[in-house]
Amino acid sequence: MFRQSSKPTARRPVCAKRHSQGRWAKKTLVVGPAQPVDGDSVSCTVALIDYLRKKGLEAYTLPTLMMYRQIDWIISSAHIHPACRRLIKSNFTCDNLQAAYDALLEVWRPDEVVIVDGHLLGFDTRGVPLYVIDHHVRGAEVDDENGCIKAAPSCGCLLIERFGIIDPILAVSILTDTFWFRQNMPAGAIKHMARLVAHGLTDEKLAHYQKLLMVRKDAGVITAMQHADVRFGLDGDAAFVVLDETDPEIHRGVAGELAYFSRHMCVVRGDGYVSFRTVDERIDLRPLAEHYGRGGHAQQAAGQVDISDPAQVDQLYHDFITLVETVGCERSHRLELTGSGRLS
Repeated sequence: MFRQSSKPTARRPVCAKRHSQGRWAKKTLVVGPAQPVDGDSVSCTVALIDYLRKKGLEAYTLPTLMMYRQIDWIISSAHIHPACRRLIKSNFTCDNLQAAYDALLEVWRPDEVVIVDGHLLGFDTRGVPLYVIDHHVRGAEVDDENGCIKAAPSCGCLLIERFGIIDPILAVSILTDTFWFRQNMPAGAIKHMARLVAHGLTDEKLAHYQKLLMVRKDAGVITAMQHADVRFGLDGDAAFVVLDETDPEIHRGVAGELAYFSRHMCVVRGDGYVSFRTVDERIDLRPLAEHYGRGGHAQQAAGQVDISDPAQVDQLYHDFITLVETVGCERSHRLELTGSGRLS
């Protein structure tokens, strides 16, 4: 059974390396993780590509496996190498990252692959060195020739602070990964947003970004919920949903609707991708997410299950409910002791 660890994470000192000193490879492929594709990974990809190109270097990205309508405006076809464009279906997506990367290698071999906002690449680099920039810390923080992995509100904040990349589009990284300054080190996020403002981010541009990021409701969410396996725990405070639907837009829409009713959510997409979310700051979802093959933030994370195995899905439900109920029961007990409706 999954257990949440209470041991503090060991950390070691970090040191300056060539990337932060401005010594990037001549040819760089910049990508986000295979999953999830979000505002942080896409805006960081674009910001880094544009930064490298302004320095006179060659930089491109690949199509993604999925793309949300709220963020597809961030990227353009000019960011994707021409050799991969024939594989694009729609919204800058393709069916196979390895095929896209191999098509790229036929005409352009990068000196380095840089992955931002994650570590699960989704393809074999065929011997090209990999550098990781990530704010999801798994174990000790790292800053060496292999990557920069440090706790931060978003990966965009790392680009700003660690690499001196000041691009207004990184406001999207900060807004989306802190859920508009509601989680994930919000005070630090405001500090980094202030640096963007000091370097050209205007009220008009920030307001424009937020309009483009607004969730567009999809009526398919209602149908998906009607056909889903929906379970509740903790008197409705915890929701667990298994969807037949594999569409990422529907998956995100369902999670968004559940936020109106439940404090803790676990939504399983039809292809086995799992999203976790809680509004309780005492709960750390990261060990649970890592147990199920992925990771994320303390209050928002992701995992993966074999959707065809009912026993595995039931175990996920048990592990999720056990985690949130442990904290919920502690809260209820304190409420009973105080008798005032306030935490002691």
